[in-house]
Amino acid sequence: MKNNRLVVIVIVGVALALIFWVIQYFSPERVVHRKFLAAVVAFEKEQLLGTIQVISRTYHDPWGQSYESIAGNISEMMATFDDLDVDLLETSADRTEDGVRMRLRFVVSGSDGDGAGAVLGSHSAPCTASIFWRKEPSGWRITTTESLDIPELSDELDALHRGG
Repeated sequence: MKNNRLVVIVIVGVALALIFWVIQYFSPERVVHRKFLAAVVAFEKEQLLGTIQVISRTYHDPWGQSYESIAGNISEMMATFDDLDVDLLETSADRTEDGVRMRLRFVVSGSDGDGAGAVLGSHSAPCTASIFWRKEPSGWRITTTESLDIPELSDELDALHRGG
């Protein structure tokens, strides 16, 4: 009788642990994080389509960028630099009422033919961003960038944000 009770307790415990794991694995925050990491890997392999598949066709941001302009910027970076590497210093994702907000600190490095070097940011002055994801019929997609700090481009970003 005690063995049966122990077996039931173990089965219930394993089932609860499995249910908890499935809920966590498929949470919006985890799904978005996995999709983002896959896009980073695609970027490092210079696979444009794999990189931009996480961006919504309706993407827009305070700097006037759209899906097409973001794709063009990424394509230009891939054409200009080799051995691209994204060092994610920090990532966090928080669910909101209408999506997921992801905060990032990162450095992008690569080689322009003259040797390896920083492309965007550095470990002493990393780039930071807050991007917003929404669930669309085709899945979770980045719909806007809420904040962006790229040390090398701060003047240009400020001018775009002010509209001039």
